[in-house]
Amino acid sequence: MRGRAWLLPLALSLTLAACETDKPTPEEREAITSLTRAFLLSLARSYSEMDVKYLEPLAAPRYVNETYDAIMTLRANGDRLEPVLVNLEITDLKVLRHANAYVFCTETWDTRRLDVASGQLKGHDPHSVLHSVIQMKLVEKRWVVLYREVEETATGPRFLVRTPKAQKP
Repeated sequence: MRGRAWLLPLALSLTLAACETDKPTPEEREAITSLTRAFLLSLARSYSEMDVKYLEPLAAPRYVNETYDAIMTLRANGDRLEPVLVNLEITDLKVLRHANAYVFCTETWDTRRLDVASGQLKGHDPHSVLHSVIQMKLVEKRWVVLYREVEETATGPRFLVRTPKAQKP
């Protein structure tokens, strides 16, 4: 009997774990939904202005640094993005232990690719659909974005730029 003393605590902990839910409270849902939209708008502004300062109040330093690196890569290639969030649909939201959140989104973007020096349009994707997961953590009573993973994309004609027709003399 003595060798089985660990069974009761194990059974109790498994029972408690099974009762735990990943459904957010109404307050959590409201705060996380609001942060998701604010984060994506700040991300778009960061890419448009090539400055991550808009992300700093909302995202963890590691994510801000990764975004900075992505923006600098675009700049090094002579590009600047001008994304506009057209639609955001939160398809699922899970909160674990009231401290970690996973937001499953369908994002629709209208994205222009511009020359970084001249501002000339290099490409345009007016209907880019991204399926993403945004991970958040509750830090000192406020939610912070840790990471955003784009899992799947569906786009219209990729960065379409029409060639103007030749004019007749």
